[in-house]
Amino acid sequence: MEELPIRVQIADRSYNLFVEPEAEAVVRQAAKLIQEDLNKYRKMGFKETQEALAMIAFDCLVNKLRGEKQMQRLQQMVFDKITQLDEAVTPAIST
Repeated sequence: MEELPIRVQIADRSYNLFVEPEAEAVVRQAAKLIQEDLNKYRKMGFKETQEALAMIAFDCLVNKLRGEKQMQRLQQMVFDKITQLDEAVTPAIST
């Protein structure tokens, strides 16, 4: 599949990227969210762009780790439910 050239702006800089057409909207949304977070941190007193971007990166990683932990809990719940169903159904099938 051919990649699409796009330009996004992050922290007052333009970046030329090549993305798959179906990923364009997500990439643009990510750039927009970074810019919104940057503005938020600037309002909070982070005047240096590098400091604000470091906080944005930190927030993103914390959210990623939380999401992974939640996914693990959900997977465990699904596994437990499947095990319960298997234990309930197996005796009925075996007879």
